[in-house]
Amino acid sequence: MRSFYKKFFILMIPMALKELISSLVNLVDTIMVGQLGETSIAAVGIGNQVYFLYTVFLFGMSCGAGVFASQFWGTQDVKGMRKILGLNLLLSFLLSCLFVLAASIFPVQIFEAFKAEPAVIAEGVGYLRIVCIGYLATAITTAFDMSVCCSERAGLPFLVRAVGLVVNVCLNWVLIFGHLGAPALGVEGAAIATVIARFSELAVMLSVVYGKKMIQAAGPKELFTIPKDLWIRFAKTSAPVVFNEMAWAIGVTMYSWVFARISTEAIVVITIVQNIERLMLVFFHGGGNAGGVFIGKAVGAKKYNQAYVYAKKLAFLSLMTALVLSVIFVLIRPIILLPYQVSAQVHDQAMQLMIVMAVMMNIKSLTFLFIVGVFRNGGDTRSAFLIDVGCVWLVGVPMVVLGGLVLHLPLVVTYAMMCCEEVMKIIVSVLRFRSKKWIKNVVADPA
Repeated sequence: MRSFYKKFFILMIPMALKELISSLVNLVDTIMVGQLGETSIAAVGIGNQVYFLYTVFLFGMSCGAGVFASQFWGTQDVKGMRKILGLNLLLSFLLSCLFVLAASIFPVQIFEAFKAEPAVIAEGVGYLRIVCIGYLATAITTAFDMSVCCSERAGLPFLVRAVGLVVNVCLNWVLIFGHLGAPALGVEGAAIATVIARFSELAVMLSVVYGKKMIQAAGPKELFTIPKDLWIRFAKTSAPVVFNEMAWAIGVTMYSWVFARISTEAIVVITIVQNIERLMLVFFHGGGNAGGVFIGKAVGAKKYNQAYVYAKKLAFLSLMTALVLSVIFVLIRPIILLPYQVSAQVHDQAMQLMIVMAVMMNIKSLTFLFIVGVFRNGGDTRSAFLIDVGCVWLVGVPMVVLGGLVLHLPLVVTYAMMCCEEVMKIIVSVLRFRSKKWIKNVVADPA
């Protein structure tokens, strides 16, 4: 097991850092735009809900491809990995086009759906129409990202995200506030900076993949000539993953919709807390994704007991790490909020919500590992779908609507009610994990 832990951390650290940088991009945007006031935070926060919805759909598509990529990697089937990359590229780019069209044509309707105030809509529409252009680059980068990580080469995705972060921060400083002779464009400046950063990431990804002739460096014919049986197997195995992410993302967007209907202050608090939460969970997401590569590799090689043992070890490691981090986070949360220029009411509510968030971190670290890392990469995409989506729609959404719109409870209570979703997830996930029924070899046994 010592060798496993060594390989795991070699893969996990760059994957976690990649997740950290991705979260920092959103956090930096929120902090820098936050200097303009709460209206700007709300505008970017709602605008980023569209990007969040898009990236979750995209993540579902890539995770579906990743199930095959990790198991193909277990059998050293390079040709299979390239075919699944091409399939992922086609579907991801099509998805990005749909979101770009929706964000370009219906931005006002999107903001009105969140009951945004006129001032928020006025700022947010311009932001959304610009930032959605970057979705096209994100689609291609994400598809290559998944394939590269499944071949245990996570250093490149980390480099790609690092370049994106540097470009985004520098251009934010120039374009939001009008430094170096540039006009002060406010939230639209943040959108332009984000778009340039996304295309910079894509340029670095393609340059390294094809420059170093990595196994993903295939021509169009090899990538996009996809056998019919692979389409069928992908649809059968990956459809639950894609629908999982779609249904889950819509459910989470419902949460934001409820908070936006409560008040502008509520959506500001939720925007701040969610960005911080994503930052805190990056190492668990990186660990879950890295663990999934090894679990999928073991299942693809028909080492089923080894996959189960790996998962148990990772669950223990994840829980111990979460316990330590949650305690540290509660102690330093006043420092974390220092960069935000918000009212005392928003500050106090964010402080309260972060305590609940710290407690839930321990559970979320495990549910992500089980659902995304273990069940999906083990081939049991159907159970992952039922657990994840069922808990959101049967527990989380009804609870947040009840607390926020029916009983009009305090924000922290409504937020805690929403988190009951995660409690139910961990109970069902542990039962499924112990049954070992999640081990399904989709490469060797496609039927």
